Amino acid sequence: MKKQMRHAENAQSEVVGYSLLLGVLVIGVGIVILLAAPIIQESKNDAYLKNVEQGFTVLDSKVSMVGLGNSPSQLVQIYTQAGEIVIDDDTYSRISVIFYNWSDPIEVYNSSMGTVEYTLGQDKIAYEGGGTFRKYPGDDNVIMITPPEFHYNGETLTLPIIKINSNQSIGGSGVVNLYFQSDNTPNVLFPNRSENPEFKNPLLIGKQVEVVIKSDYYRAWAKYIEERTDAQVSTYGENKKEVHVLLNARPNDQAQDLNPPMEVYGFNTTNESALKQFNITIGDVKNNLNMDFTTSTSKTLPYLTFNTKKEGGLGLAGITIELNYYDTSGVETWNWDVQGIKIDIGGEDYSVEADYLDDYDGIDYSSGNPSWTWINETPPYNTIYNSGDSGPNGRKIFQHYMSLVSPNFNFYPGDKFDGFDVDESSYVLFYDVNPPHITYLHIVEHKIQATLA
Repeated sequence: MKKQMRHAENAQSEVVGYSLLLGVLVIGVGIVILLAAPIIQESKNDAYLKNVEQGFTVLDSKVSMVGLGNSPSQLVQIYTQAGEIVIDDDTYSRISVIFYNWSDPIEVYNSSMGTVEYTLGQDKIAYEGGGTFRKYPGDDNVIMITPPEFHYNGETLTLPIIKINSNQSIGGSGVVNLYFQSDNTPNVLFPNRSENPEFKNPLLIGKQVEVVIKSDYYRAWAKYIEERTDAQVSTYGENKKEVHVLLNARPNDQAQDLNPPMEVYGFNTTNESALKQFNITIGDVKNNLNMDFTTSTSKTLPYLTFNTKKEGGLGLAGITIELNYYDTSGVETWNWDVQGIKIDIGGEDYSVEADYLDDYDGIDYSSGNPSWTWINETPPYNTIYNSGDSGPNGRKIFQHYMSLVSPNFNFYPGDKFDGFDVDESSYVLFYDVNPPHITYLHIVEHKIQATLA
């Protein structure tokens, strides 16, 4: 009887042992599956996304054939791999080109670029502006796959804007057909003098061109522009998600009608010889000539003024120049006489050409307080001037004070502006601008109709 009981207990132990072993195996396999499943799924998603990347690279080349080439239509097939494709022509992504020349900026272009975007979880792949981009989870984790259509070589900016038109979406697994069509009639926005007389090349009248790109992929745009073109960018994150590119046009070295204000954009303060020419041909001069210019009509500090006046023993063409610079420390004042060049004599009317950069050295400091802005100038001008001291020539004085109110400012008419005919007057204000420069601008819009099927 006892022998049988021992055999029964042994049999029971074997069953329990097998049960425990099976339980350990089940739990182990379960843990492995639990831990490995996300990794396996992530690997599958990575493979899916890599295939979609390749599909969007093909999409980029085929859209270029439709928009920039001679092909009227193209078909692209992409396997969605459980993701979603959305085409949106009223998307957050926009591009604008702004022209600064008069008191109010002029918008040359401002429109949505349109996007084709694939989403799988938190990963995104998109086509916009002629390029393709990949966005990984996280706000700043963005890369460029193929470059967008933004071409700048240091002198010429070329923007072939590819605008996608459509609002459609499709999701689930399977092959998606994307059709792209265009009538190949590009819309030339610049140069376009029928739109605006100032929309012409070359840009030689002292203005700035700003390109603003708004996009979820703005960091990739900024990196591309900085690394692969000669442009410099400013980025604005958070809610804006913008890239700003500002280019300075060189001013014209030929005479312009004196139609105040005289505008200065991007004055190069790093070049001590940036100011090349500054003269005004003053038309129909009278004995009461008294012409003020100021960089601030509201006298907002700091600001610069200069006055041209007919007086003194220098004959009919004699003029006196007074320059004042104001900031929180007070005012610095310079006075000098110039023998203007008398031209266009006819009866009692004549014109005078005043060269403000004249090398005449009879310039005196006349402020009641010592100067303070010159101490950091390069030798031999790094000094403190007191009333009655002789100073540099006109070129150096204007260069110095224009640098202090730069890079962007205007010379507006001041309180006294009479004794001459503005319509018969002209000026030349020629200077070096801060890089990056622009001489030629080309903007062409290419509209493309997109269809999902």
